[in-house]
Amino acid sequence: MEKTIFSYTNNFLCESDFPQVMQSFLNETKEEHFPNVVNHSIRTIVTEILSNIVSHANIDERQRSVRLEVLKTDEETVKIHTRNFIQNEIISQFTILLNKINLKSPQELRVIQQETLERNLMTPGGAGIGIMMIRRRVCKPIVCKFEPFNDAISYIDLELEVALVPQEDLKKDKTKRTPQVNFEIENQKFEISGVSYPEDAENYYSEIEKWIFDNSEYISDMQNPVLKIDLDYFNSISLKNITRTIKDLLAANKDGFTVNWYYDADDEISHEEGVQMSEILGKKFNFIAKK
Repeated sequence: MEKTIFSYTNNFLCESDFPQVMQSFLNETKEEHFPNVVNHSIRTIVTEILSNIVSHANIDERQRSVRLEVLKTDEETVKIHTRNFIQNEIISQFTILLNKINLKSPQELRVIQQETLERNLMTPGGAGIGIMMIRRRVCKPIVCKFEPFNDAISYIDLELEVALVPQEDLKKDKTKRTPQVNFEIENQKFEISGVSYPEDAENYYSEIEKWIFDNSEYISDMQNPVLKIDLDYFNSISLKNITRTIKDLLAANKDGFTVNWYYDADDEISHEEGVQMSEILGKKFNFIAKK
């Protein structure tokens, strides 16, 4: 069963009406109390969709309509259906791009989006970045259908799904040889604390790296994530793997992260190791001495 959260249907959407329609959407979705990360994804997608609808406001509006529907399902997803227009001459190009990005992982899409942005900073238009932004935030490949309107343009219908419940947090209890690991998506808190000299460090930390990879789209959306490193002691293999783990987190959201490195006030070497890691990763750490 599906519940309509928001619906907009009209001949077109002009720039002056954009704020009112957007505010109406925000008011309706606010009542659903979605998790912050889900809210951010849905709002980003809807903003991009409405912006594209506005960009087609100058097309002959006779016998045509644009549409945006946001629906909540029993399958713990939010479905977004949209109808807009596309120029017939770029349908083939758009289809190739969509098929390509539908096959990419979130991490691969992040790299492609960054490269595309850097190449097209000085060119007009979105350069296909909008559809990449959307794909990174949905849980299934984007479904796209075209319907001819006239010789110049066609309808383009997109079906999108956003996971209502994001991936579970990562929690690993500390042992005599392994650290406490708490990675919390909703609270934007990441912690590695205790000691680290696992029997198989590569295998232990590969599980953490996989979790980061699987949740990179959520991490990239975070506004103020905080990483706490509070290790009493660790061996060299752990140091390498911890550095790689932090590198993976920063790859998803380097500018957003605050990294706090805790060390014993009497242990200058532990402080220096944190400084070295900071320099290697090109990220400023906050160093906090424990008494």
